[in-house]
Amino acid sequence: MKRLYFLLLAGIFLYISNNTLAQDTKFQSLIIYNLTKLLDWPDKSGNFTIKIIGNTELTKELKEFTNERKAGGKQDFDIQKVEIGNIDNCHILFIGAQDCANTESIVKTVGSKPVLVITEKPDLTSKGAGISLDKMDGVWKFQYSEENIKKAGIKISMDFKELGIPK
Repeated sequence: MKRLYFLLLAGIFLYISNNTLAQDTKFQSLIIYNLTKLLDWPDKSGNFTIKIIGNTELTKELKEFTNERKAGGKQDFDIQKVEIGNIDNCHILFIGAQDCANTESIVKTVGSKPVLVITEKPDLTSKGAGISLDKMDGVWKFQYSEENIKKAGIKISMDFKELGIPK
C-alpha cells in the first residue's frame, strides 16, 4: 500500500512539474515575442532570427507561438536551436539556464553586433547580457541593462522601460 501511495505521489509531482515547465516556456515565448515589438533593431531585412542555446522546449514553443506572427509586424520569424559555436547572424540570442555560466564569453563572441542577448537566469546583465529573465514570486519578469542593449545598436521604447526592471 505504501508503494502504491508513493507511486501516486510521484506521478502527481511529475505531472505538476511538467505542467509548470510548459507554462514557463509559454511565458518566456510571450516575453520574447513582445520584445520584438518594444525594441528596434537596425536591420529590418530578411527574417527575424532568434537563436536559442540549450532550451529545446523553448525552441519548440517559440516556433509554434510565432508561426503566424511577424516581428515588429513586418518580418517572418526564423527560430533555431544552436550550439554555442554557431551564434552569428541573429537578432536575439537566448541562453538557456544550463549554459548561462558561459554568458560572458558568449557576449564577447557576439561583440558589437546588433544582437540582443537574453539569459534564462537573473542578474546576468552584469556579465554583458541585455536582458535576464527572472521568475519572481511565480511570475516571469525581465531585468535589463539599457547600456548593454544600446551598445548593440538596438533602440529602446518607453513602453519597454516601463515593463522591465532596470539593472
